[in-house]
Amino acid sequence: MLRYLLLRNPGHNRVYYLESEQLALAELKLTCQRFAQSCEHIESLDLAGINYLSFTVENPLSNTELTWLSRLSFIFALFQQASDAHDSALLPVALTTPAYIDPKISMLLKYSGKTNEIFTRMMINVGLLSSDFQYDDSIQLLDPVAGKGTTLFEGATSGFAVTGVELERKLVHDATLFFKKFMEREKYKHTLSKRSMYSSPEGAEAFIQDFQYARDKQGFKSEDTRGHLSMIAGNAIHARRYFKAEKFHLIIGDLPYGIAHGNIGQKKHNSRTRSPAELLEVCLPDFHGVLKTGGSLVLAWNKFVWPREAFTELLTAKGFSVLDTNPYDQFTHRVDQSIKRDIMVARKG
Repeated sequence: MLRYLLLRNPGHNRVYYLESEQLALAELKLTCQRFAQSCEHIESLDLAGINYLSFTVENPLSNTELTWLSRLSFIFALFQQASDAHDSALLPVALTTPAYIDPKISMLLKYSGKTNEIFTRMMINVGLLSSDFQYDDSIQLLDPVAGKGTTLFEGATSGFAVTGVELERKLVHDATLFFKKFMEREKYKHTLSKRSMYSSPEGAEAFIQDFQYARDKQGFKSEDTRGHLSMIAGNAIHARRYFKAEKFHLIIGDLPYGIAHGNIGQKKHNSRTRSPAELLEVCLPDFHGVLKTGGSLVLAWNKFVWPREAFTELLTAKGFSVLDTNPYDQFTHRVDQSIKRDIMVARKG
């Protein structure tokens, strides 16, 4: 048996506090399920005072398996332990993470209430790992509560075509302005088109900004090598009007926690509620409609304002299959005294 050891990003503990090891192990277990060979002894261990996550396999990791490992949100370095019983040396293994956009983009834009990019990366990974799709399936990702675009930037880094919907137009303006300046500063070939559409019979107008981009002019020539990022200043309850059926492989969203800000529902357009239940009650049918069969929905929320059991019941009633066995029940973690964050993972079909 061969043992591999993973060193976590030094900033990982900062995101999850005491639960960081638990969340990393959960993500690693999901990743190992994608391997063509069995993983055993998935665990945390200390060597010479340094903590690693480790697992054993029968054969050296394939390129595909290395690609899955390289996408882990927390990974900093990967090692293979020497197989010689008299030699405990760790041999470094090169990671294979492709960066379609420099990963620093997610760290540059800072604002109050921003979700940490490591957590966002984990949500995207868990979503893809829980779906029927691979990284090379031309992934389309939707964030229906996009804010200033952290999820979109993380998805773009992985080469996904990303789309965000955000109710507050100022946030859309800030996110698209930031992305445009980043494209210009980093000298990406890019175009930006703008249009509007009426998203409901009542005449609510949505404003859409579409970026196409590539690292250079040569890459921009082909649709296959161009990146796509869109932001819609509109309401997620109209997702089925914005998009065709079964457009997205993944829907990833970090729901408002009901502390500094709430959710705007359909029944009271000008009121904000602490629980995301009202918002999802009206949004989930449209989310189900625009998600591909075999795709996954991953939503983070504050368990202090809405119990997991009620969330599960609503998702099931709207046609989703909730994934709640181990390790899906291992993602709860404390953000601060008023926020106990968890993620819900559900599939269509």
